[in-house]
Amino acid sequence: MRRASAAFPRAVRFVIALCAACPSLWAQDAPARVGDWRPIFRGIDYVELRATAPRPMRGHAVRIDLTAPGVEFLATPSNGERPGETDSLKTSSFLARHKCQVAINAAPFAPVVEEEGKPQDVRGLMVSQGDVVSQAESFPALLITRDNKATIADPPFHLDGVLNAVGGFSIVLKGGAIVEAKAPLHPRTAAGVSKDGRCLYLLAIDGRQPGFSEGATTAEVGAWLKSLGAWDGINLDGGGTTAMVIEDSEGKPRVLNRPIHGGKPGTERVAASHLGVKAQRLPRGPAQP
Repeated sequence: MRRASAAFPRAVRFVIALCAACPSLWAQDAPARVGDWRPIFRGIDYVELRATAPRPMRGHAVRIDLTAPGVEFLATPSNGERPGETDSLKTSSFLARHKCQVAINAAPFAPVVEEEGKPQDVRGLMVSQGDVVSQAESFPALLITRDNKATIADPPFHLDGVLNAVGGFSIVLKGGAIVEAKAPLHPRTAAGVSKDGRCLYLLAIDGRQPGFSEGATTAEVGAWLKSLGAWDGINLDGGGTTAMVIEDSEGKPRVLNRPIHGGKPGTERVAASHLGVKAQRLPRGPAQP
């Protein structure tokens, strides 16, 4: 008993010292869920997320059952012979135009423009309905096959059977392990895949809004995805572009998070790349978060 009681304070001191040396251990605490997962469409559940430490953070996540009947995906199509690769759209406009039920911003792009319908270039891989809209660079990507198998991978990519794909900045969760990286705080958009490959998670974390939601590091994004149930995860484009939109009960787009284009809370940025999800409505219509 004396040995155990004597060892306990030393163990406590060790943990405190370890956490002081590695502050990210505190930062990667799982966020609190505001309620339970709630079905909003057939095969799609929603949950709101919040954290108070190490700073205020708010997020929104959907969990997509890749085996559910009627679940389909769509990445932003090419703009054809026009300059650039795609034309700029708000995420809400993308959802409405393509009659999706859920949509997020996806791959990095340039330039940032203020109006919809302007030509833009996508950075990294993007595939839309089997058409390679943007070629792979050094960025990783989320790949979704014709039979809804989702994977997160680094280049070079094997695109046989891939129907839709969107690139991201970095892998943040690999084989259940959070990928550490020195990264500043930003709004973040991310995607994760469960270990058994059945579920795809989409995540939006707001940022740049003191006292409301101040943003996340990429390691925190990996930790949040892991807490949701992901095994692998990718950090997509974020910052002022971060947006998550769903179709409401009247068939109109509803922005779930609080985007901050141009430093103005609630302002959506037009983007070159999106990922949309199509799903069947629930018997009584979409349940609203």
